[in-house]
Amino acid sequence: MFKNLVITAFRHIRKHAAYSLVILIGLMLGISSSLFLLLYVFDDLSYDQFHAKKERIYRVVSHIRETDDDFLWAVAQIPFATQVKQEYPEVEEAVRIFPAGRLLMTYGGESEYEEDLFYADSCIFDVFSFELVRGDPASVLTHPNSLVVTRSLAKKYFGAEDPVGKVLVDGHGRSFEVTGLMEDVPRNSHIRFSGLISRTTHPPDDEIGSWGNFGVYTYLLLRDGTDYKAFDEKLTGINRKYVDPIFEQFGITIDYILQPLTSIYLHSDAEGESGQTGDIRYIYIFSMVAFFMLLIASMNYMNLSTARSTRRSREVGMRKVLGSARSSLVVQFLTESVMMTLLALVVSVLLVIMLFPSFNQLTGKSFNPAFLVRASVLLSLLGIVVFVGVLGGSYPALYLSRFKPLVVLRQDTGSGRSGFMVRKILVVLQFAISLALIVSTWVVYRQLTYLKGIDPGFDKENVVIVELENRRMMQQYPVLREKLMAIPGVVRVSSSNAQIGQGSGKLLMQVETPEGMVERGVNLATVDFDFVETMGIQILEGRDFSREFMSDTTDGVIINETMARRFNWEEPLGKKIAIQGSDNPPARVIGVMKDFYQKGLYNPIETFMLVLRPNGYYANIRIDGRNREEVLEQIRQAWQEMYPDRPFEYTFLADNFDEQFRADEKRAQIFTLFSLLIILIASIGLFGLASFTVEQRTREIGIRKVMGASSSVIVRLIVKEFLWLILISMAIGFPVAWYFMGRWLENYAYPTDLSPWIFAGTAGLALVVTALTVGNSTLRAAHTNPANVLRME
Repeated sequence: MFKNLVITAFRHIRKHAAYSLVILIGLMLGISSSLFLLLYVFDDLSYDQFHAKKERIYRVVSHIRETDDDFLWAVAQIPFATQVKQEYPEVEEAVRIFPAGRLLMTYGGESEYEEDLFYADSCIFDVFSFELVRGDPASVLTHPNSLVVTRSLAKKYFGAEDPVGKVLVDGHGRSFEVTGLMEDVPRNSHIRFSGLISRTTHPPDDEIGSWGNFGVYTYLLLRDGTDYKAFDEKLTGINRKYVDPIFEQFGITIDYILQPLTSIYLHSDAEGESGQTGDIRYIYIFSMVAFFMLLIASMNYMNLSTARSTRRSREVGMRKVLGSARSSLVVQFLTESVMMTLLALVVSVLLVIMLFPSFNQLTGKSFNPAFLVRASVLLSLLGIVVFVGVLGGSYPALYLSRFKPLVVLRQDTGSGRSGFMVRKILVVLQFAISLALIVSTWVVYRQLTYLKGIDPGFDKENVVIVELENRRMMQQYPVLREKLMAIPGVVRVSSSNAQIGQGSGKLLMQVETPEGMVERGVNLATVDFDFVETMGIQILEGRDFSREFMSDTTDGVIINETMARRFNWEEPLGKKIAIQGSDNPPARVIGVMKDFYQKGLYNPIETFMLVLRPNGYYANIRIDGRNREEVLEQIRQAWQEMYPDRPFEYTFLADNFDEQFRADEKRAQIFTLFSLLIILIASIGLFGLASFTVEQRTREIGIRKVMGASSSVIVRLIVKEFLWLILISMAIGFPVAWYFMGRWLENYAYPTDLSPWIFAGTAGLALVVTALTVGNSTLRAAHTNPANVLRME
């Protein structure tokens, strides 16, 4: 029996090839699009799932609160790991990792900068499941200057040679012996590194700081059966014993939060992450879009199938006359639906494989065909067949199988008002979803465009940044500056200890107020003379640092507007500021600069000040923008004259600052692509309903033409009915989009507005698509000779 069902279904699909092709395209678009989105979702959800002990691993996050600030920091103090393991039996192991910075590594006379090396405690392989190929996990990082390299790093320096025992020398003259080889860090790890340096390479804890020294990512492996929430409460003992005695006197409270390892990538909102993180909101959004695409594809199948009901009514009547029960007809039509879905699925999978390179480029992922055979994906494919095949075929099966033989053999299936109403409701829902997504896409792009259009408060264009990586290079900076200023095309040069727009350090300061000197946390950067002019920062009050006032190096600071406003300084010039615990006399405010976005446009502007300290970590070189390549070549020559042992590597300030937008740009592109595909799929459904409507009203159209109605009148009559459906879709979709996108914008420090033009533009687009889709179907019927239609009466 099953074989007969399949053969019959196949014959029907082949006999009505054009109709089947339209359905196939709609299903293929829906299935392939949802499959791409589901792969993206599954990939983001898989982060850190490969660790065998993932359920027991937690990262320590510091919750820091002070008078005018409250934030989460992804790091803990250096002694925390050692102390918590000693004092709490619930902790099986504690490991610290932190970036080694930009190191120049040399082997065999060849040098390369490495930016992804991390220091790590020797127990890292006991906690995490990073695969060590060569070396003993218990000892590879025990001794100072030990280095474990990944396969990629080993191949880069040693080729096919065995890396163990080889020695790399960094730019500070330190020799690192390779003691282990590991597989590359899995792509779905929130911790990314190319090699691990033994933590013991650094001085002991008591030599590099106390409980006031933050900066290390700390992970705890709790013992089996430990309730991490209850244990989190016990960590207050650490606070009272070691932290409060240092910070309480300054009005600063520090608590610790244990963050499950598998939630870090998608759920973390802490500052100072070691790498780029995902966003759980987009997982929800993409999951909903994937579901809606399948739902709309199923609705399309319903509409297109029932649109041909009059052509299959005779077949149904004959089958019933020959003894077929309604249940057997339902099974037959469901078989056709499932076969069509399977065919669409096969084509969709092939299309997905072909488009993997383009999708990887769009998303920044690295998908390959192997992803499609994962259990989660295979289960999803099975679910797609069941969902689309059964849901999409259920209504047509029930609708067609209800026809009575006598009625259909007379070619009178009736108008089916109740069924027609169901199909109208389906189209309304399709377009309500589609319009809500179009509005959402528009808002996403508008927010991104708004952020990119905000004046950052400095001139980011034509600024070249090079790093001065050690003390010798920084001491030689004045000579480098003279050489650079002698180059035609170089406008200004200044140094700083932080890149502008990339965040900065924060120190506890004594700040003058009407109540006396009080403690406040203040963000600051140390800069050289000419920094303000080099960066195009505007001075609103007072003056810039000047070589005519050498006292600026000891007692002059420039603050931003926010700092003056937050400390209620109506006349900020001359106000005193001192570093907490310093023996130096207080500095005084010599200038107020216009606010600029030192922490990027995704974070609110905070109190910030500039302190004059020549010879920083970064040389900022403003060029005039003409003959850029020629100027860069001359800068390279000057660099190599100064530092012949260091390759010349540079970045542009504009590129560094705009990097903050990359993740949202990719997500916006994904959102836009699939929103447009949803409109296309919904339009196919609209075409199906329009075809059904025209088929049901063929005789009416013929009579109207005989009575003198023109084709344009008939087209307007039919199109007007569908425009009402689209207006109802707007009434449903627009409020939903307005509510959810309003909530989404609340997550931004600087949100755009929900402009009425977004909804007006979306409405215009929907009306045009409707007029074109429905008008095309109606126009063909309006041009049909009425004699051919009425001859059947």
